Amino acid sequence: MGLNLSNQQIAQELSLHKDEVHQMTGELRQAVADKRPEVQLSGTVEFDEVYVTAGHKGQPEAVKKKGSGTAASSKDFGDAVHSKKRSRRSSG
Repeated sequence: MGLNLSNQQIAQELSLHKDEVHQMTGELRQAVADKRPEVQLSGTVEFDEVYVTAGHKGQPEAVKKKGSGTAASSKDFGDAVHSKKRSRRSSG
């Protein structure tokens, strides 16, 4: 049996029900994850796409209300980009 098989393929090969195989593979994955040693990072770390909110010209409370640079604020940024694109199309 190969490593790149779906639960359905494993079930067919072993003549088992797909739900039983799903439970077994879940338990197997969890056991592997539990045995892995904790990762210790060191040295230089590189980041891609970091959003930092610095403030609004002396109005830090406005930043706190909006969020702390999480996915929600990056979503807001994406919404703003989409709305700008829409407004250009509608105006021209």
